[in-house]
Amino acid sequence: MSDRVRLAVAGLGAVAQSVHLPLIARRWDLFELVAVCDLAPSLRTAVGEQYGVPEERRYADAATMIEQSGAEGVVLLTSGSHGDVALRALRAGVAVFCEKPLTYTAAEADALAEAERELGRPALLLAYMKEHDEAVWQLSERLAGIDDVRAVEVEVLHPTGESQLAFANLRPAPSDVDPDAVSRLAAESGRLLDAALGADTSPRLRELYANVVLGSLVHDTSLLRAVFGGLVTVDGARTWGDRSVEVTGELPGAVRARMSWHYLPDYPAYTETLTVHHGSGSLRVTFGTPYVLNNPTRLEVVEAAPAGAAAGGEVRSVFTSTGEPFENELADFHRMVTAGERPRAGVAEGRADILTSQRIIRLLAGDEPVGGEAARA
Repeated sequence: MSDRVRLAVAGLGAVAQSVHLPLIARRWDLFELVAVCDLAPSLRTAVGEQYGVPEERRYADAATMIEQSGAEGVVLLTSGSHGDVALRALRAGVAVFCEKPLTYTAAEADALAEAERELGRPALLLAYMKEHDEAVWQLSERLAGIDDVRAVEVEVLHPTGESQLAFANLRPAPSDVDPDAVSRLAAESGRLLDAALGADTSPRLRELYANVVLGSLVHDTSLLRAVFGGLVTVDGARTWGDRSVEVTGELPGAVRARMSWHYLPDYPAYTETLTVHHGSGSLRVTFGTPYVLNNPTRLEVVEAAPAGAAAGGEVRSVFTSTGEPFENELADFHRMVTAGERPRAGVAEGRADILTSQRIIRLLAGDEPVGGEAARA
């Protein structure tokens, strides 16, 4: 295998156009883009021409692309569960770079874990970009010397995706997607949601699970796992208004945690903060709009003034990241493929996040009965 990994990309929508494809092109030293896949012929053609992918390597079906393109790695940017395509790739010996959600069910994750074990090497990276953020790495380093963390709070203010992507000059939404293919994918998603939540759950609960808890809040679930070890218990969850969600629970060491996520269509800018309070100070990470490349993340540290300073004084310091988290995770993927290094998050971490998400949705259901895996989570 050469140092450059031959990559295929499945799903050519907003995140592909604004983030991943530009970075793959920028990291010509690590990757060669050899194939693309999308349900829309017009998008396959436009993106293929833009990035120099030959017509014969523009596919309508991801499984066919994995089988025929000669790619060593596949980047999964499609919507919904990625379990089936990821499993096909692993069984073909093709490494997987997988955007969230990994899967809708723990059973799908278990099948991926078995396929990876059969390969005998790490072969799936779960692309949580916040785990690859240098400000988060700095936070973890500073927390290593603190043993009295009291509380952790995450807050997300989420405007529309369109407003977040207004800068990106995306291609117009395609109108030539095969409706039969869309119907087949919807039916498969429905089957998986039946397995996760039970066949009798309401459309509201299914939408909350697929598009909010696993579709967005999982970034914060995974952040708590990466920095603190994850929620040991989930003891509260409620939703109100037009998709506001609050989750409370406990982290290792009896540390209380709260995540609040608010969909605010007219809010001026995406805002996300992770705040840690401990016995003698606080640390706060502020993330920017996730689709904007080279948008620095800030870590603010508040601590007591050193001995000899004025009584009651405090010191505030700021670390500003200069690296690009999306690029860091691509480099991590390259090391996994070429050197066998274990990624920061893989199948096991994704499975843990699915179980936490199922505990959250069970509480969000309130009096509504929940079946499937979530009833046992």
